[in-house]
Amino acid sequence: MNKGTMTMISALFGLLMLTASCDETVIIDSVEYAVPEQWCGQSLDSILIADPTTLVRLPDEFCYADYRIYLDRATRDALVELAHAARKDSVEIIVDSGYRSASFQKRIIKRRMAEGESFERVARFVAPPGYSQHETGRAVDLVPSEVLFLKTNIYVWMKDHAGRFGFVETYPPDSTSSFRAESWHWYFKGKTDSE
Repeated sequence: MNKGTMTMISALFGLLMLTASCDETVIIDSVEYAVPEQWCGQSLDSILIADPTTLVRLPDEFCYADYRIYLDRATRDALVELAHAARKDSVEIIVDSGYRSASFQKRIIKRRMAEGESFERVARFVAPPGYSQHETGRAVDLVPSEVLFLKTNIYVWMKDHAGRFGFVETYPPDSTSSFRAESWHWYFKGKTDSE
């Protein structure tokens, strides 16, 4: 086999790996949908899913508009500490999303599908139920929740300081993963002993 043939076989194998179907599914309104490849293997372990009865409310001063945002207690406490530290540096941390249940994720998907989008398209931007870090009560979306967030002093501050408070950027813009960048989405992994 010559080098050109080997290169073509390698490229075809890589393409097959990228297009291989995922055997995971989700059910929305009694319809079963195949989970897109980017989410394959990313479903949440049931022990990570928050018990809504244990969640605590984020103080209004850190919530967008009149939103009521709930998080697990450790995440809320760390976020309040982070937001106070940011204020000392003239940076305002405002959250527009915290805990979201699997049923809430379904409602988001159903609404977008009712507007004419396919499940596959919606799932490129919205985690299927059972796959969203928001279901853990440990994820937050900061304002502004859009691409422009990358250009804010909030993002610069978070990149420099969030780790001290136990937060990580799940989908960074320099990521090589199949997920689109979400610079506004931060997940509380917890503080380490060295912090």
